[in-house]
Amino acid sequence: MLTDMVRLRPYKKSDSKIICGWLDDETSFMKWCAGMYSFPLTAQQLDERFEAFCKDENAWFMTALDKSGRVCGHFIFRKADCENNSIHMGFIIISPDMRGKGFGKEMIRQALRYAFDIFGAEIVTLGVFANNESALGCYKAAGFTETDTDKACFDFGGEKWDQINMKAINNKL
Repeated sequence: MLTDMVRLRPYKKSDSKIICGWLDDETSFMKWCAGMYSFPLTAQQLDERFEAFCKDENAWFMTALDKSGRVCGHFIFRKADCENNSIHMGFIIISPDMRGKGFGKEMIRQALRYAFDIFGAEIVTLGVFANNESALGCYKAAGFTETDTDKACFDFGGEKWDQINMKAINNKL
């Protein structure tokens, strides 16, 4: 079980140089960011987005560490809504050398624990492109379920991509 091998901490600017090395092809890059960044990703782009999020009280960056303390994952929380007890996750990525080993699923589970137990959310949402099968499987394995689909909502390389919207509900009632 990897739960004791995944730790979360607030993002630091020094993480940006590491994360930038994880996205080396444009299609994977677009599946991750939906055009919110320019390819190739640079530390400056991440740092600028981080600075903008620092001004948004309803959004923050997070970093996942492996057992040795090495940066191995990244995601954001945004749209934190205390009235509706909800929060949205996005920009979820795992280091290529940790993919396919259960690290991503455990990072998502840790993120859900944080959202439910620390932030107090009852619902966590996210969106994933339908053609990102590995991410979709990871989110389902971590406890997310599909809610609906935004058809042909993103255009890349002459293709229209569907986005599957998902949610996880705090079952600790």
